Amino acid sequence: MNLSVEEQSRTVISSRIIEAPVEDVFDAYANPKKIVHWWGPGGFTLTTESIDLKEGGHWHFIFKGPDGTEYKNHLIFHKIERPHLFIVDHLSSPKYHGAVTFDNMSNRTQVTMYWTFENTEIFARIKDIVTAGNEGNFDRLSELIAAQH
Repeated sequence: MNLSVEEQSRTVISSRIIEAPVEDVFDAYANPKKIVHWWGPGGFTLTTESIDLKEGGHWHFIFKGPDGTEYKNHLIFHKIERPHLFIVDHLSSPKYHGAVTFDNMSNRTQVTMYWTFENTEIFARIKDIVTAGNEGNFDRLSELIAAQH
């Protein structure tokens, strides 16, 4: 991703190699029946209110934390370029622009997530939480993919 120096100062970048072909990994993001099973921080449950997983579509969902706190989320799918790019905007707080790239490595896929937050102060407060959440996402994504193979 081509991020300016300023954007880099408020972006969490997380990457992992998934043991599956790029088409299978991309499908776990771009298939509404799959993404709802692995997306979100560890220990949280996800309830989808509505999902229209296509370019311009919206996803309204609620994360429920281990302490019972509910977090409403609204996301727009801006660009879906099968099987290499997935771009979203998270409109609820904390606001961020997200991009996910999928690099084919023979029978493996390198997935890299870029979450560029609207505000550097919010970014500074939540960077570690988001980084840990991304690792949880990668763990559950890997489990979902492994179960399919």
